[in-house]
Amino acid sequence: MVNMGLSELVLVCPECDLDDPQARGFAARAKPLLKRARVVDSISAALEGCVKTFATSGKRGMYRRQAGVTAAAGSELALAATGPVAIAFGPEDRGFVMRELLEFDHVIEIPADPEYPVLNLAAAVTVVCYELRQAWLRTHGGLPETPDEEPLATDDRKRVLYTKLFEALDQIGFFGGQQNPDHLKFALRRVFGRVDLTVNEVDILIGMTQQIRWYADRYPEQDTSSA
Repeated sequence: MVNMGLSELVLVCPECDLDDPQARGFAARAKPLLKRARVVDSISAALEGCVKTFATSGKRGMYRRQAGVTAAAGSELALAATGPVAIAFGPEDRGFVMRELLEFDHVIEIPADPEYPVLNLAAAVTVVCYELRQAWLRTHGGLPETPDEEPLATDDRKRVLYTKLFEALDQIGFFGGQQNPDHLKFALRRVFGRVDLTVNEVDILIGMTQQIRWYADRYPEQDTSSA
């Protein structure tokens, strides 16, 4: 991270002590980054305040493939955002599982050789940080600030939207008959993840989900199975 000019590290439930001598030894000249690293107990806490979020994955299931962008394309999207961005890496032994990928707007894939596509954690972080650095250099220091633009919704506000949306859709039977509704939820997350939702737009969508639930509560006997 320090090699490529990145300075904010967030660790979710680390298993080791950040003050361990071995950790400090591996950090070498990046000890200040390790010292100020923020430790949180959940992915949602790590993403709080971010307007765009990325997960990394070496697996190529159908939904991962459809939502996937390369590290280079993801870096361009990250730099175009007008607020904090998070890029997350899963545990080295398993990466992210589907329910964890549902937490993110995009999935970054590194186009390695299909005979051996999975990189270890350090290599994956290096590749992504490098692409971020290259994208930043191409902009000669980043995009200009646009304070007059409507602010983008942060991850915690979008998380409220997705929770309410999935609950409302479940209440009207949208997920009925689905063997694995998480796949459909992931597809919906991908749709919204392609859009830079503003605070006002998210509030409108939240209001829409609340109206769906109000109607379903008021007219519970309406048959929605043929809709």
